[in-house]
Amino acid sequence: MVSKKRYSYRNRLFIPMFTVLWLSVIALCTFHYFRSQEYRKNVLKSNIDLITQNILTIYDDGDINRAEKFLEFIDSYYINTDYDDVSIAIYDVATGEQIGHAGFPLPPPDRSLSGNSGVFKATDFKTSIDSEGNPIDFSRDKVFYYRIDTTADGRILVQTVMPFTSAIKAPLTYSFAYTAVIIIAAIVITIFMWVFISHLSKNIVLLRDFVTSAVNDEGFNKDVEFPSDELGDISRQIIEFYQTRSRALEAIEREHRIALKATEDKSKMKRQMSDNINHELKTPIGIIKGYVDTMIENPDMDEQTKHHFLTKTSQQVTRLTEMLNDISTITRLEEAGSSIPVEKIDFHDVVFTTANDVVESGLNGTMELEYDIPFDSYIKGNFNLLAEVLTNLTKNAVAYSGGSLMGIKMIAKNKHFYTFSFYDNGKGIDPEHLPHIFDRFYRVDSGRSRKKGGTGLGLPIVKNTIITLGGTISVRNRKGGGLEFIFTLPVWND
Repeated sequence: MVSKKRYSYRNRLFIPMFTVLWLSVIALCTFHYFRSQEYRKNVLKSNIDLITQNILTIYDDGDINRAEKFLEFIDSYYINTDYDDVSIAIYDVATGEQIGHAGFPLPPPDRSLSGNSGVFKATDFKTSIDSEGNPIDFSRDKVFYYRIDTTADGRILVQTVMPFTSAIKAPLTYSFAYTAVIIIAAIVITIFMWVFISHLSKNIVLLRDFVTSAVNDEGFNKDVEFPSDELGDISRQIIEFYQTRSRALEAIEREHRIALKATEDKSKMKRQMSDNINHELKTPIGIIKGYVDTMIENPDMDEQTKHHFLTKTSQQVTRLTEMLNDISTITRLEEAGSSIPVEKIDFHDVVFTTANDVVESGLNGTMELEYDIPFDSYIKGNFNLLAEVLTNLTKNAVAYSGGSLMGIKMIAKNKHFYTFSFYDNGKGIDPEHLPHIFDRFYRVDSGRSRKKGGTGLGLPIVKNTIITLGGTISVRNRKGGGLEFIFTLPVWND
């Protein structure tokens, strides 16, 4: 199938308007040509009729002298005018005698013909010449005007003839000045129309290119200057809307990628956590199974060995329970952090209560616990979660620091946050372990950590809790020895 040629928007506008304009010009000029010709003929004939009527009126009045003077006036007055070749002959109807005439001689009319007719033979006028000295052709189709009239009483006959000579052609010749003016005006209008349509179609072409680029997802020239008119304003608004929409789509796509990456990271973290949990659970479960199988296979085992096995089994069950509790806590912090209730809490009360519980339960072991928290240190938090944070930091210091002192104090504050320090005077850890200390199941010394019964989730719980409550936490080695956790909590703002 052959596709039809598609004209540009500019040509589809210009060609019909151009065609209508010039057809109108041609029609107007043609009408004016025939109308002006007819008008000039009517003017000439009307004036000749007027001359004839004046002669008839004079003869009706019976003023012969005046008639002769009028004919002399016509002969002299119309020399070198459009009526120079008009010929008027006056006859006495009774005798057929010519009693007067103006212009070149005329033969007598055929009386049998009615008033508006006449027959001429070229041989009758061999001596007749026009005002320019050229022979006159009196063929029927060469006579411009011929008329026979009589007076009211029928005594006088007036024969009037105007041949179609070069003298009469001049006033009948069409003047092209009017046509020239119309054509010049049409050319000017055509040029203006072309410029206007080009200006108008520029917006359409630019919009078409823009839409084509947008549909094909191609780049387009953002520096295109649209004309300063209503269509240009609409074009700029369309492009601005498209660019705004494109930016919004890019932002949505970027957020989608970020969310997708976050989801993938979370899934990866969950898989890693599941693998770690599976790995960590295997150890206590394997030990428990080993002790139980041994006791089943040896029913005659002595009481001392059986008690030892049961004690070890109980320790592993306790460790397994703590691990499951920690897994439940960290999962709740990650998946339902925004729903955890917070309230106005005096952090001094949290530290005071937790410190007493630690000392009374002996959780601090041989380490001394000190604190320096001002009264009325109101924060936005959760009492139980913060108490668990302090408990986990205490357990970590007792289990791994090897020091004799641990404590917590406020080190800074502003209108938004309080900053606290939890420290010990132990041996600290190697710098390469610091970036990973909050990783789940990460142990600086895996073997020793398992012997001490840690779950590997205490510090991750501390970090997740602080972040969930709107704070931050970091860790560093102290200059004087030991480890220091720096964390912030949001100030309660009434």
